[in-house]
Amino acid sequence: MLRSQLALLGLHRRYYSSKFVSGEIAEKFSFTSKAVSIKSILESKPSSKVTLNGWIDKKPRKVGKSLLFGTLRDTKGDQIQLVDSQSLLKTANVEDVVQVEGLLSPKKTSNGNEVQEYEIQLSRLKTLNKAGKQPSQLSDYKQQGNYPPEFRYLQLRMPKYQSYLRKRHDIAQMVRESLNGAAFTEIETPILFKSTPEGAREFLVPTRTEINSKPAFYALPQSPQQYKQLLMASGVERYYQIARCFRDEDLRSDRQPEFTQVDIEMAFATGEQVMEQVEVTVANVWNKLSSVGTLRTLDHSGRIVPVTDTQPISRMKYSTAMTHYGIDKPDLRFPNLKILDLSEFKAYSVENNDFPIFEVLVLRNAFDSADDYIKNWSVLSDEHQYNSRAPIVVPIDSQEMESQWFEEFMAIANFENTTMMTRFLNLKKGDIVCGATRQATHSLFENPTPLGRLRQLVTQTERGAAQYKECNEAVATWVIDFPLFAPVEKDLQRGNTKERFPVYLDEQFTSTHHPFTMVNLKDLAKLQQEPLKCTGSHYDLVINGTELGGGSTRIHDPELQNYVFKSILKIENPKRLFGHLLTAFESGTPPHAGFAIGFDRMCAMMCGTNNIRDVIAFPKSISGSDLVVQSPSTVPEQSLKEYNLSYLTK
Repeated sequence: MLRSQLALLGLHRRYYSSKFVSGEIAEKFSFTSKAVSIKSILESKPSSKVTLNGWIDKKPRKVGKSLLFGTLRDTKGDQIQLVDSQSLLKTANVEDVVQVEGLLSPKKTSNGNEVQEYEIQLSRLKTLNKAGKQPSQLSDYKQQGNYPPEFRYLQLRMPKYQSYLRKRHDIAQMVRESLNGAAFTEIETPILFKSTPEGAREFLVPTRTEINSKPAFYALPQSPQQYKQLLMASGVERYYQIARCFRDEDLRSDRQPEFTQVDIEMAFATGEQVMEQVEVTVANVWNKLSSVGTLRTLDHSGRIVPVTDTQPISRMKYSTAMTHYGIDKPDLRFPNLKILDLSEFKAYSVENNDFPIFEVLVLRNAFDSADDYIKNWSVLSDEHQYNSRAPIVVPIDSQEMESQWFEEFMAIANFENTTMMTRFLNLKKGDIVCGATRQATHSLFENPTPLGRLRQLVTQTERGAAQYKECNEAVATWVIDFPLFAPVEKDLQRGNTKERFPVYLDEQFTSTHHPFTMVNLKDLAKLQQEPLKCTGSHYDLVINGTELGGGSTRIHDPELQNYVFKSILKIENPKRLFGHLLTAFESGTPPHAGFAIGFDRMCAMMCGTNNIRDVIAFPKSISGSDLVVQSPSTVPEQSLKEYNLSYLTK
């Protein structure tokens, strides 16, 4: 056994020794640095000698006895044909890294006519790194444009993803230029933070330190929120950072466990001033760099119009968003797809006294046959698409249903003026009427409502977009006057059953934004007795039904902040968790307000993709794993002991 191992070791040594002596390895590190891009050589004169770096994009094909055609792809993703009359491409593999030299010449058609395309008459090819069989075996994925995630580096070579990465860079640069020009200072804040309750679950980082004989942990920051407020206490007037943030959340197409946000804070400033600055920055960057058109908004008449210096982004109260669209982030590319409250016709819920409003959403001219309805709209009745109860969905498939439609809703609602209500809705054959109940407008916390979720389903379907979308460009609005607090909802889901209505815990509240948000001054007097009736100085920028970012005026008064912590949110020992902030406030912190833009979301939307993973170089999978490097990974138990930890035994 030992002899065979030694013999094998000798073979390895002789193999590598021959490579070192022959210069085969050294050749891979010897190349000219004067190569240019494909795009730049197309500005050169025909018959000029050029040098290019890149990859062999496709397996070269033989078209004659000593003539091969190949394709070179450069680092920008551009491609050019290689014409080889010396059999230099004979052994080339897909994704070989090469440097080529040759003459630039006009490409010719089969009849000998020149066209406005060029090719390289190959004179020299140097292979800088030979690709193995894997890229060829993955050629089908390349054609589909979607490699398995463990080969993300191959996917990033594709022109689309190269353009996404460059676009992300350009957006970051222009955001920086905009904020630098407005006298902001870019400041980095720590990544190793402390564990505090800010909403989402945190990622904890073990240390070798003990506190009171217990293991001590850092937490990765969910945002730089507390540090940037400390910067306001430090005398920084205008701060920004393109910050890394971490949240241990369930993943979706617009979420990652680590993400990037453009974080800003302004001292001696109101929320209004912050909104104006954010609007200027976002609109300018969007209109210059977006691949999907300029930024739009709604004017006072509800028409979709461009955002300009004289037409700012519209403002919409939370109550308006919830009653008209059933969600606090409405997609306004469908401005006329609105929910109707039928209370004025004395229609009201009979299911639950806490959900007294009966409302409908009418889809006009939605179908022309039973098969059409089933194919395109049956998803609207699927209970699995909803958090609690699904709306009742009624197709108007006959003249009789035009006048008797309300009978389908009598299980959940009562109607006293059916004649006027039916005349008002004016339903026609081919329409669909969808109905559900919700909370009263002054205490509307279920978000989205059943019809709000149904409206989302409509706007996300191909048929819904074709039928009801009025704009293919991005449509933005500010949503303001959110409830400052919301009741804490009980977790009532058991097994496969769902409660029809959310149930809330008595006298338990949570912050709708975060606990540092200031109450609107008009509601300050309500804070002690009626916290759920208080609106907050909180503002979200919503584009195409996505929350691009959110911000607020912050509490800078230590007594008020401590009251919110202890008396409303019932945080035990806030001094231990937030003493650093309270002490800073007691030391003379100025009024301040801020905002955070979801940078990954912004880049994805400006690139015209719905998935933020497309614009992140190495995103996590839906399970939170990085399949390229195989993280997260286990560590030896001995390593855990150094951090005062051990494996849990089952």
